Amino acid sequence: MEKSTVVAPPPIKSIGLRLRDIYAGARASNYEILSAPAIRRLPYAYWIAPEPPLYVIDGALVRRYWSSTLPEALTSGVRRARRWLTPLFFVYCEAFQPNDGEFLKFAMRIAYFVKRADGPFAKNLVELQEQLSFFIPSVVPTRLANHLLTHSDRLDQALASCLLWPGFMDTLLGSATFSAALGLADDRLRDREVITRIVEWANRLAAPVEKSIHRVRFAEGLLRPWQGRKPPDFVKSKLIETFIGRYGDPRGDARRDYQWRDVSPQAISVLMSWLAGDTMRGFMRILEDTADEIWRHRQKFWMAYYDSGYIEEAWVALGTDAHRAARRLTVGSNWMGCGRITSGATSNQSILLLKIGNLVFTEWSHNGSLRAFPDSRADAPKLYKKEYAGAELRSVISMDFHDGMNQEPQLRHWNSTGGAWQRRARDFIRKHTGIHLSDREIL
Repeated sequence: MEKSTVVAPPPIKSIGLRLRDIYAGARASNYEILSAPAIRRLPYAYWIAPEPPLYVIDGALVRRYWSSTLPEALTSGVRRARRWLTPLFFVYCEAFQPNDGEFLKFAMRIAYFVKRADGPFAKNLVELQEQLSFFIPSVVPTRLANHLLTHSDRLDQALASCLLWPGFMDTLLGSATFSAALGLADDRLRDREVITRIVEWANRLAAPVEKSIHRVRFAEGLLRPWQGRKPPDFVKSKLIETFIGRYGDPRGDARRDYQWRDVSPQAISVLMSWLAGDTMRGFMRILEDTADEIWRHRQKFWMAYYDSGYIEEAWVALGTDAHRAARRLTVGSNWMGCGRITSGATSNQSILLLKIGNLVFTEWSHNGSLRAFPDSRADAPKLYKKEYAGAELRSVISMDFHDGMNQEPQLRHWNSTGGAWQRRARDFIRKHTGIHLSDREIL
C-alpha cells in the first residue's frame, strides 16, 4: 500500500484560539456563516487549556461536526478526506489523555470514521489501528514503544513508518510512549539495541530528560534492570556517560538532592557499583607508577571482590605524587572522581576507601595498613570527600582483624606472596558479612 507522506502539525494552539473567536462570532447565526476551512479545522479548537473544551462552549457546532459535516466530507473525495482526517490525527497525538472519558470518545470516533474514508491516508490510519491499536488509548503507548524500539531503521524512519514527525516525541502521546518504553520488562531494557534507541530518543526530547517528567523513570528504566547483573562493557560505558553527563555524579550530595532525587536506591546503587569499578581500575593504573611492590597483591585481592559483585562503592584519596600521575593519565578525560590527601601522609601515599556490605575499608598504599569500620559508626571514614587528612584517618580505631591476639587491631600486609594477610582479610570479611571467596580467587 502506498505510504502517505509525513507532515508536521501546524501551530495547533494559536489556530485553535483564532477558531474559537470565529465560532463565538458565528453563534448568533447558528454557525451558518462559517467557512468550510473553519469547520474542517475544528479539532484544533477542541481542547485549549485552561479554557473549557469546545464541546462545552460550542456544543451545537461540535454535534453537527460529528453527526453530519465530517461524515459528508469523508465521502466526497480522497483528497478532501485526507484534509479532514489530518486535524483529527494531529490532535489525537497532541492532546492524548487516556484517562479522560471525552478523549476516549474522541478516539473511538476517529477509529470509526477512518474505516469509512477513502484514500491512502485513511488506509494508512486503518493499518496503524490494526497493527498498533493506534486509536485505543490504553494500548497504543506500549505497542508503539515496541515498534519504535525494534524498528530496523533510524528513529526518524521508525517514526515516519507510523506517519509521525520528529517533533512527535514531545506530544502527549509521544511522552506516554516514551514512558511505556521505560516500563518494559527488564530483559528488554537490558538489550543493547533497545538501550541505544532509548538514549537516542532521550537526546531528541525538547527538554533535557533529566529536567523533564521522565527524569526518575529514565534512570529507573535503564539502571535498575542491571541490579545483580554484569553489563557488556559497551552498555556500561554508554550508561555511565549518559548519566554522569546528564544527571551528574551521584557521589556528590548536591547531585542527589536534585537530579537523582526520588530515584530508587537500587537504581543508584547500580551506577555507584560501576563507578566503583572505574575508580578502582583507575586507582590501580595510577599506582602502577607510584605504588610499592606489594600493591599487585592488593589489586588482585580487591578486584576479586569487585568482579564478584561485592564492592558496592569505592573512592580514592590521592597523595601528591599520585595526584600528579592522575592528572597526566586523565588529560581530557573524566573517568574517575577522587579526593586528595592534604596532610599526614608521604607524597607518594594514597588511600582506597571501599564499602562491602555494612563495612567501610581503608586500604593505604606504601606499607600502610588495612582498616575496617562499621558504616554505622559516627567516626567511620566517609567516602566521596574532596580532602582528607591522613592523621584523622589513622586516628579512628579499626575493627580487630586479630581477635584480640595482636596489640594493634588493623592489618599489616605481611607475607603477600604466601597469602598471609589476604587470608586474614578474607576470613574477616566472611565473619562480618557472610561473603566468602576462595584462595584461587584472591591469591
